[in-house]
Amino acid sequence: MKKSITQKYPAKAESILSSCFVIKPATNNKLEYCEAKDVLWDTGATNTIISRNIADALGLEPIQKAMIAGIGGNVEAYTYKISLYFAKEGAWIKDLEVLACDLEDNDIIIGMDTITQGDLAITNKNGETWFSFRIPSQEHIEFE
Repeated sequence: MKKSITQKYPAKAESILSSCFVIKPATNNKLEYCEAKDVLWDTGATNTIISRNIADALGLEPIQKAMIAGIGGNVEAYTYKISLYFAKEGAWIKDLEVLACDLEDNDIIIGMDTITQGDLAITNKNGETWFSFRIPSQEHIEFE
């Protein structure tokens, strides 16, 4: 099963965005999902966060309460279990425990808790930005 995601931008990218499907843990062999069109990869975020709208749309069951510390202060949030499917690449990130809160500009913010499970590379050559992520981590990447 392919577990890599690649995004190619024709110009230098100011942010790395993807789209994916959010999959609810299966109950009674029923697959429930919704599309997330604005998925931001954020190395400055400690945790992966989904919008409260996605949690509500899927009827996700909260696991526990947690606190999110952000620029605007602390916010109380619930944690949920989900999987992400990147259809364009055919790649999965399974069994994530994520936080949910109100997100203004994105459906999901993928934070370091998810990013550190794999290998991430961002390159900028000839004015183009290429982003690649694979999970699980396979080897160290060192540029010479």
